[in-house]
Amino acid sequence: MKKFLAILGVILMMTATANAKSIRTPEGNMPRVQWAVVESTAGTMSQMIEIGAKVLAPTTAKEKGTYALYGVIEKDNPNLMRLLEIYESDEAYRIHSTSAAFQQYRAERLPILAGLKLLPVNAIVLEQKNSGVGTVVQTRRFEIAPANLAKFQQIISAEAIRAVREDSGVMGAFVTAEQPRPNFLHTMIIFSDAQAAQKYFASSAYKTFREQVESLIQVEQAIDYQPTKITLSEKF
Repeated sequence: MKKFLAILGVILMMTATANAKSIRTPEGNMPRVQWAVVESTAGTMSQMIEIGAKVLAPTTAKEKGTYALYGVIEKDNPNLMRLLEIYESDEAYRIHSTSAAFQQYRAERLPILAGLKLLPVNAIVLEQKNSGVGTVVQTRRFEIAPANLAKFQQIISAEAIRAVREDSGVMGAFVTAEQPRPNFLHTMIIFSDAQAAQKYFASSAYKTFREQVESLIQVEQAIDYQPTKITLSEKF
């Protein structure tokens, strides 16, 4: 019986891992990543999203090097959208940002654009299911003392990978560090639904993770978002 359970455990682990992947370039490197924080004038975010869907999305879908654009609207500020942008390379980003469709999108959104901030980051972990849809998202911002940074990155990376590969409701987990300030980390976790999010945060694995990192964190900010629909990219 013990042997059977051990074999079953290996099979389950292999199945879970096969349903997940790390985002990498064809050469096996980390892709180019940045965060974009877009603010619309009051009450116009839905209009901005419509412009993007009509003008930009059809072209972006054809850009091989544009791996993923995962955008969500803050729950407490419906005029603010945060996007995690993943590109194969600097050249892929250049192609995307200089395309005719993107220029049209920029021009059409300009009258309702209240603010835009681009934050270049280095990818630490980019892990997601092979396919699927997420409807609940949370991001966090951590400030870590430089002396504790290596340990914190090791622990949070292990938990991000474990969560996506073992928890059926965790669709994606992304950990990034600001380029000029690597001890400032920004994360995004995508859940299939609210029940999956609740289950994850109540799990023993998450509680263990929190116990391991609590003393390493100087400042932490969690942001919740409006219900959404994120279809996981399958470009990589």
